[in-house]
Amino acid sequence: MGTSLSWKTDTQLHDAVRLRLDEDPAIRAHDIDVVATDGVITLTGFVDSYAEKIAAEETVKRVAGVRAVANDIEVSIRDEQTDPDIAKEAIRALESLTAAPHRVTVVVRHGFVTLEGAVESIYQKDAAECAMKYVPGVRGVSNQIRITSEVSHGR
Repeated sequence: MGTSLSWKTDTQLHDAVRLRLDEDPAIRAHDIDVVATDGVITLTGFVDSYAEKIAAEETVKRVAGVRAVANDIEVSIRDEQTDPDIAKEAIRALESLTAAPHRVTVVVRHGFVTLEGAVESIYQKDAAECAMKYVPGVRGVSNQIRITSEVSHGR
């Protein structure tokens, strides 16, 4: 995120964030509202996927002068998926990972995915969460995966 060294007025910061969102082809920016207050950007509105919500947040964090982001964008799913359908697709997404964390459990409630279990590295934890971005019907993800050091050291 930007630093206070590149501080801008709220209006300048709003305009810079709005421009960056409008330029990103992965984001349907016209449905996202932006409020800038003392370097804090609040995003509200609706997008079609969790991936788009996260893309908007990542885009805003790259704007100089942004000190914090409150991502209150809601995911509005056009083709509603059932929780069992989302769970099945989430498992498929986890299984497609090259370093598939087999000890991860997926819990889905009203389109919100919670990842639980244990993996051996932060890479596996992050990869599992990233895989959920593209699962149809996901509205949000809570990554509760623990990192363990159960790797054998030849003893």
